[in-house]
Amino acid sequence: MSEYIAELSEQRAKAWEQAKALLDVATNEKRDLSAEEAQTFDRINADIDTKDSRIKAIIDTEQRDRDIQESRARLGVPPNLGGAAADLDIDDATVRRLLSGEQRTAKFEKRAITKGSATLVPSSVYDRVVEHLVQANVVRNYATVLTTASGEALAIPKSTAFSTASIVGEAAQASASDPTLGTATLNAYKYVVLVQMSNELAQDSSVDVAGFLARQAGMAIGVATRGHMTTGDGSSKPYGIVTNSTTGVTGATSVSGAFTADNLIDLNYSVSSTYKAQPGCGWMMNSTAMSAARKLKDTTNQYLFAPGLNGVADTLLGFPVYINDSMASPATSAKSVLFGHLPSYFIREVNGIEVAVSDDFAFDYSVRTFRVSLRTDGVLVDQTGAVKNFVGGAS
Repeated sequence: MSEYIAELSEQRAKAWEQAKALLDVATNEKRDLSAEEAQTFDRINADIDTKDSRIKAIIDTEQRDRDIQESRARLGVPPNLGGAAADLDIDDATVRRLLSGEQRTAKFEKRAITKGSATLVPSSVYDRVVEHLVQANVVRNYATVLTTASGEALAIPKSTAFSTASIVGEAAQASASDPTLGTATLNAYKYVVLVQMSNELAQDSSVDVAGFLARQAGMAIGVATRGHMTTGDGSSKPYGIVTNSTTGVTGATSVSGAFTADNLIDLNYSVSSTYKAQPGCGWMMNSTAMSAARKLKDTTNQYLFAPGLNGVADTLLGFPVYINDSMASPATSAKSVLFGHLPSYFIREVNGIEVAVSDDFAFDYSVRTFRVSLRTDGVLVDQTGAVKNFVGGAS
């Protein structure tokens, strides 16, 4: 697999060189891309994004296989030599009990399991649900995630101003300088998705029910939480990282909210070097903004964008850049680019993912209904400049 990743990375790098060649020709001739060139550039960018997805899928699959083997080891089951598919008996244990009616609810928690456990909690099923949730909710990938056992309001202490030092003369009195402290509160909003399947399908032992539930529930909850954790207003929903961010740069007027290379450089330097020295500092924007960013050069004619290799994130001005399609595209007054310390955004999740099953909800259709729920919230804890945004200039 690693050889295939290397091959895809090399193809991706070559595609980027082709895209750069188009841009360089237009730059040297002091003109914009022609309609045909723009179409070719967009096609190359789409090809780069496709290869990105393939590389990520391979890396995720390899990680999932490692997780499965770890789960087998915790359960005292010999390592599987026949491939990941043979592990479904472990992954589906609790789900099958739900299907048969032996069990009506289950909470999938990520916790240590021992062979002597009274109830087997298949952590690999939980991992797969979270995997799909993470794939859909990019904010969760880079935030600080806290897991709590209960859902009462959780206060996160934070400092909003530091103590300051000053010079005092001999035998002179020093003035007190206390830090300013505050709190950010995380609640527990419940996200729910109902997944239905026929009783025949649910009872078919050849069907990967755990995988089906993971994909459906993970994607549904992931997309919903991504939107709120990106632009939510905090009213009966999480605060979004964009909402809580502070403005670092405002674009020029009469350019429909587009950003320039200078705008992104200024946005980078609007964030304190203290934050930029921390792990997790990076960019976030949607695909449309990323396409525009790939075309930009600095004053030395060097591209701001550099493609990553072997699954490593692409970089912009030396910092990783992540695609979040819940963010706004460049437009007047739109916050289309974020830069800063992304782990300063905190996500709170309560006691894992709960799955319940009902044969009565749609009894007349002979359909079994699964309810998957997650209680969560999010807020940017450090709102003093840890994450800043670019706003398109008003027309």
